[in-house]
Amino acid sequence: MNTLNFNQSVGFPLETNILDEMQTSWGIFNAFGALAGNFTIIAGCNTVGGTVGDGAVFINGELLKFKGGLAQDNVIIVEEIQALEFEDGNAHDVIYIRYATFGVATTQWPWSDFKRGFETKLIPEELEKKEDKATINALIERIEDLEARPASNIPIGLIAIWGLPVGDIPDGWIEYEDLRGRMPVGLKTSDPLFDTLLGYGGAKTKLLSLLELPKHFFYLFSNEIRGGAGNTELVNPNKYTARSAAGGKGILAYEMSEGNDAPTLGKSSEIGGDQPFSIMNPFRVVHFIQYVG
Repeated sequence: MNTLNFNQSVGFPLETNILDEMQTSWGIFNAFGALAGNFTIIAGCNTVGGTVGDGAVFINGELLKFKGGLAQDNVIIVEEIQALEFEDGNAHDVIYIRYATFGVATTQWPWSDFKRGFETKLIPEELEKKEDKATINALIERIEDLEARPASNIPIGLIAIWGLPVGDIPDGWIEYEDLRGRMPVGLKTSDPLFDTLLGYGGAKTKLLSLLELPKHFFYLFSNEIRGGAGNTELVNPNKYTARSAAGGKGILAYEMSEGNDAPTLGKSSEIGGDQPFSIMNPFRVVHFIQYVG
């Protein structure tokens, strides 16, 4: 900053150029406003209700007094000029009073652009509060992703029934292919058939084995069984006695030996188709879908 030495033993030539130098010297103080940045509230300008108090602001490289009032949308710079009378009797503009205030003009700035600065000694403390930019960006991306999802308390992994085409499955859901052609059964750890989570079992059809047939028997209506000589198979011929049946024509009659209570004479005609049968309950085909978030 420029300085002037006024303390001279032989007097001081106080001329207008000296006063101009003085003005140039203190004009450098405007540079301090750049530390806070353009459109910064340097001091004051406190808001109470709808009124903003007096203070100081920095606008385009110039530190200006701010005259407050009712808050408005825009800020302008007002310049008031005072004229003084000179020795020749004429008045000339001498004093230029500039300040910022609310108003409307050709050149104006939104009040919302003005931000309050903070003391430089607080910078280290504020920096300690800052997070790494990469971390912040990652958090922002996660937040944006969560905000884009539909609001839901559905737990991840939930399986539900879907009765529309696969193409209409909503976002956050996928088809649960493990249940294609199957029906779900509840886990039961005390039953070996159902004690494994996500285990498989069951069949659509069943073929009965001999042991699975219901117990049954056939009644014999006589201890005399008749049949053609060439159409009779004796399981154990030693237990039967053959004789000619009434009517002749080579027809034989067989009588079980006395005490034989387990007749095993011959075989009946074969019946049944040896085919598996359906054990399906009435059903309706749907999709199973799973929530993945």
